[in-house]
Amino acid sequence: MILTETISGKISKFVESFSYSDLPYDVIAFAKLLLLDLLGASLAGVNTEEGRAVTKALRAIGNGGRASVWCSGLNSTPVHAAFANGTIAHAQELDDFNGCDHSGAVVIPAIFAIAETEERLDGKRFLEAMVLGYEFGVRALDVLGGYRTHNNAGWHSTGTCGSIGSAVASAKMLALNQDQTQHAIGLAGNMMAGTWSFLADGSMSKRTNAGKAAENGVASAYLARSGLSGPSQVFEAEWGGVFNTYSSTPVYPDQFFKGLGETFGLMRSGIKPYASCRGAHSATDSALKLREKIGNYGSIEKIRIRCSNANFRTLGNIDPNTRLAAQMSLPYCVASSFVFGSCSLEDFEEPRFSDPTLRQFLNRVSIVEDDSLAGETPAVVEICLKSGELLSDQTMVALGDPNNQMSAQQIEEKFLQLAVRSLDSTSAEKLRDAVFEIDGVGSVAKILEILK
Repeated sequence: MILTETISGKISKFVESFSYSDLPYDVIAFAKLLLLDLLGASLAGVNTEEGRAVTKALRAIGNGGRASVWCSGLNSTPVHAAFANGTIAHAQELDDFNGCDHSGAVVIPAIFAIAETEERLDGKRFLEAMVLGYEFGVRALDVLGGYRTHNNAGWHSTGTCGSIGSAVASAKMLALNQDQTQHAIGLAGNMMAGTWSFLADGSMSKRTNAGKAAENGVASAYLARSGLSGPSQVFEAEWGGVFNTYSSTPVYPDQFFKGLGETFGLMRSGIKPYASCRGAHSATDSALKLREKIGNYGSIEKIRIRCSNANFRTLGNIDPNTRLAAQMSLPYCVASSFVFGSCSLEDFEEPRFSDPTLRQFLNRVSIVEDDSLAGETPAVVEICLKSGELLSDQTMVALGDPNNQMSAQQIEEKFLQLAVRSLDSTSAEKLRDAVFEIDGVGSVAKILEILK
């Protein structure tokens, strides 16, 4: 018997009744920018090692269907397409942050896979599903105590909480009723997974945490539509519920509903200006400011980065030997900022990744834990010049943060720079225009056609 007064029951009631008319203008406008940004990150991810690997795998295990794996010429099932495109979207570490962690890579591939498979091409419905997916992905993380609390236990919230966000979005895109939506949420909660074990060796598996969460949501929604039941007490069950299984600290279930429909979690998302872990962006901003001040990085004797214990564990790799390891390395990001004057996608690729000057400069960089810097407190970048002069900088709110957001023009420029890695410039511009017009007639179909 389904229990409609459980947490998932209350969520599903809200989701079923939510409509485009409930969305304020600023939420709609920012959702379009997030969608544009996510598609840019995805188009840059198509020809990565990760992108090629998942496409090759699907040709063997998931070929055939109506959902496209973007810019590959491959069609697959909605479940497999969601997995592939979610992985590709996260492959370059350029997708949005601050939601379930990486909400866009989880939610958007899921609802596009359903839209294409089911020919549900209503852009207003797409935006409803997208906003709801972002909403309950980040609220699931809030309930578990927030990013640092949940991730410190070893879980990667993109995979865990992202599965809830993807299920909600997928249920809305499939127009499931309240009972079916509740089953979908329960099934996704039963599937959620993803850990930080990739950090030990910089493996590609981090990218699949986004893909798997997207897949979980789509699979859960289709299973629920087909009559398969999910646990109605998926969150609060005393034994095996999400709360007791995924958290050893107090949980805050009221966070699922506080201000619901009045404030929007999507608005808490940030957009990345740099192709690295968000935790490295403040130090990158600081390094770029210091580089501009001193002019010649060759005048630097040594650099010391002081960071919190949490950031040291995540970002303390002093000698990264894979692209992902470099993207998760404060020393590498700071060194690149001084040597190349940037921390762009090209700086994590050959020939720059192995550039002898960069690698030699890394020897001047050290990183230490500073107990006075708690949690997510930004790192301090200190430089000692050969003249003996000491300079330091700490950027408290990095570019791309919701409180220091990139401009619409910067986001559009980022999209165009990334999109031309897979599209010609004319197609990239047409895709941009279709995204901005997504709530008009025919735009979802235009987007899907270009992404093929």
